[in-house]
Amino acid sequence: MTYIIIGSFCFIMFFLYDFNSVTWKNPFIHRFFLLGSVFLLITTLRMVAQFRKSLLEGAVASPQWFILFMGFSILLVYTLFFALPFDDTYANLSRNRKVYTSGVYALCRHPGVLWFMGMYFSFYFLTKDPLILKISIIWSFWNILYVIFQDLWVFPKTFEDYHIYQANTPFLIPNRSSLRRLKHKT
Repeated sequence: MTYIIIGSFCFIMFFLYDFNSVTWKNPFIHRFFLLGSVFLLITTLRMVAQFRKSLLEGAVASPQWFILFMGFSILLVYTLFFALPFDDTYANLSRNRKVYTSGVYALCRHPGVLWFMGMYFSFYFLTKDPLILKISIIWSFWNILYVIFQDLWVFPKTFEDYHIYQANTPFLIPNRSSLRRLKHKT
């Protein structure tokens, strides 16, 4: 239950970070995305440590789930912290910025949600622990609410060309057009 509460708190920090980036522009609250990310990472690493025995047993019994877990983990970190220009994305509080539409962001508007869900659900399939399933469901729910908030309110106010990105790029589920764009842009 502690993991669920900490993860939920992290998402509240993400919501406050984005709300702040549009309204208050408080430098202290501007740190909440990084802090929430660090807390979520530490919580996830603690979960991995706590469930390491069943995780390793699952990796031996079902190596495909371990490969997916690792692949989704790498994609998530890459998508959030390396695929985007870091300073423009996380350090700059200005409005009227341009949307980044290359790489994985040509695939869908919120690819991190796909990797996040894939990582936690493959973690569950490795451990078969009901707590990990609950965490996967609850944190994925928070994540989907978070990107809906971003997509409907934050990003249209932050990026001057977001309406074009919304019209041309699917919300969460890639389609043929976005897959072709991904192939051509990379």
